[in-house]
Amino acid sequence: MSLGQRIRHLRQSRGLTQSELGGGKLSKSFISLIEKDRTKPSLDTLLLIARRLGTSVDALLGQQSHLPELVCEGLLSLSRDAIAAHETELAGGLLRSVSFVAGRYRLDEAVREASLQSAQIAIAERRLDEALGLLDEAGPACEAAGDLWRLGRAQLLRGTAHARRGETAQAIPLLEQALITLRRARAGRDPARLEALLMLGRVLGEVGSHAAALKRLEEAAASDMARRDPRARGRALCGMGLAHRRAGNVEAATRYLTEARRALEEAEATRELSGVVRRLGLLHFEQGRPKEALRHLHQARRMLDRQGDPFATGEVAADLARVYLSQRELKEADQQARDALEMARGARDPLQLAGASVIAARIRVARKDAPGAIAHYKEALEAFRRHGRADAAAVAARELGLLLRERGAHAEAAAYLAMSLEGGEGPRAPAAD
Repeated sequence: MSLGQRIRHLRQSRGLTQSELGGGKLSKSFISLIEKDRTKPSLDTLLLIARRLGTSVDALLGQQSHLPELVCEGLLSLSRDAIAAHETELAGGLLRSVSFVAGRYRLDEAVREASLQSAQIAIAERRLDEALGLLDEAGPACEAAGDLWRLGRAQLLRGTAHARRGETAQAIPLLEQALITLRRARAGRDPARLEALLMLGRVLGEVGSHAAALKRLEEAAASDMARRDPRARGRALCGMGLAHRRAGNVEAATRYLTEARRALEEAEATRELSGVVRRLGLLHFEQGRPKEALRHLHQARRMLDRQGDPFATGEVAADLARVYLSQRELKEADQQARDALEMARGARDPLQLAGASVIAARIRVARKDAPGAIAHYKEALEAFRRHGRADAAAVAARELGLLLRERGAHAEAAAYLAMSLEGGEGPRAPAAD
């Protein structure tokens, strides 16, 4: 359909005459010439006609096929901003609109992007199986399309999901591959590369590869993005603080976490700042300063209570319960443990719930409530074993076995004490982040 034919079709569909379309500014004869394609209107004339017809110049020129792409691009930009602001409900609604439009007009690139952002939301909300299902489709689609940037992000998200599930053996190669793919995509300054470095450094630290972890985290701290953005710099410094803490370098850990706190305060990044304050509190606890630990942890909890993040709030509540228990302040410990259990259920994270259950069990032991302690230990042990957390399972099994032996249940105790040997190097309490 030519330009003139399109104008005539739109005019007639709106019940306008040629004179009415001209509106006193363009003559009937001139409109007739345009509709017969005997003259080419100027841009100003096209703008006037488009306004009278209630449409756009793109539509008149037959370029309306680009409009769905523009719509999807705008919605994806808004959803990306919403995810960064942790407004996942808003982002989810925007992405559902993208999926509808992109599916209707077969916009494959928008479909791939919407799938990745949806997986990112699912990971943030601890719906890890759902996230991995989305990535099972998005990853191959990106690879088939030669979309290296999104393929690298898909590998990063898959590695992150496995790391959240405690599956470090699967997470590490995926995160390393993500860095390779992002390098091939020439996405050196992309935020995804920083995320991959931070997550890889964290996971390497968790498995005891401290030198390799620090190398990746130093690379993140030296990145162009970290130099430009105080929030990114604070997150990188926090990662270095955690790595030094796991390596037993308390002085270096304190220094980096303090620098991270300053950077995040500058960026007014409250969510990340609460995490740094929490980790400083844990450092004080490990150094035998429980009062300082409680001050920092309560500050972190107040910050998180305002943000409505059940997972992070539950982690801090569990930390508070642990510190109060060490001081034999059982009433306060019990209340924090109850909060930790409730938050873990709200976050739908079985491993966090298991960790909170172990703390609750220890408090029950201190309060001479053996049946309550046994129930909590068994709940935690089942979750740890189901998710492959052998070390944590060994700790819970050993403590449960000793408790049962004290109560005279020797056969059952022996079974759990034997189970504790499955932890490899022997049962040890996992360090809290």
